[in-house]
Amino acid sequence: MEHLIKCILEQEKFDYKQIMKSTSGFTNVVYIVDSMVIKIALDEEKKKKLEKEINIYKNIKINNIPQYLASGQFDNCLYLIISKVNGRGLYSVWHSLSDFEKEKCIEQISKILKMFNNQNANFLGKEYKIYDWENFVIGKLKENKQGLDKLGIDTKKISYFIENNDLFKDNSYGLVYNDAHFDNFIYDNGNVSMIDFDRVIYAPIDYEMLIFKTMCDNPSKFASEEDEANVFDEDFVQVYDWFKKYYKELFMLPNIEQRIKTYQFNYLCEQALKMKNRAIGNQWAEELANNFDI
Repeated sequence: MEHLIKCILEQEKFDYKQIMKSTSGFTNVVYIVDSMVIKIALDEEKKKKLEKEINIYKNIKINNIPQYLASGQFDNCLYLIISKVNGRGLYSVWHSLSDFEKEKCIEQISKILKMFNNQNANFLGKEYKIYDWENFVIGKLKENKQGLDKLGIDTKKISYFIENNDLFKDNSYGLVYNDAHFDNFIYDNGNVSMIDFDRVIYAPIDYEMLIFKTMCDNPSKFASEEDEANVFDEDFVQVYDWFKKYYKELFMLPNIEQRIKTYQFNYLCEQALKMKNRAIGNQWAEELANNFDI
């Protein structure tokens, strides 16, 4: 694989001193080359996702994200080269920051996401654009209800909500990052950057709060194994309120908190119904259904 990286660098005429494989690549093979990051996709499904990310880097013009350097094909692989962001994942340093420093981080995150939400999404493929939002959200809710019904769990409250809600008729659309948790924000001497864009969609911008609010409610959920020891619930108590303070426009949308609760229910219920440990999954699903109070 290192030979392939050298061929790509030669093709792009990039000089380099050191090539190192990264352990952070989940979707793609990732290498660190000096101050650059090279992402490689070899199979067709991963190529499709990387192509999406390439288009994002080519079209999004905001600070505090890696900068696009090059992309292309070599033999049977698709590659993307971006600038390397210096610093450490926010999860790994959050416990060591003062409240003042933490609030400044959230202020930056809110500004980054606000700029991202306001970017033109014309470049995004139609498969990543969700226009019938009411059908999307209620459709997922119906699927989860069916899963709960099969387990014999009481879903009367969910049925009533499906039949009587109108929360998702009016929407404010934008480019949604869709992965806003602290593993995807890099902290460097007071500055915060955002990385990894393979989950981006075009949707109502309040959907941005699904992952972020879920992280605030359960701080360790998205932390890596290495960072879990540094994640303490008390360090996240003010995070959501800080975000609401700095992204006021998002929270002026009608029924915002009820909408976010619905997103969270769908997300968590789907995870519970798919758990390999069915005893734990069933118990979790029942708790979610019993506490459905949107």
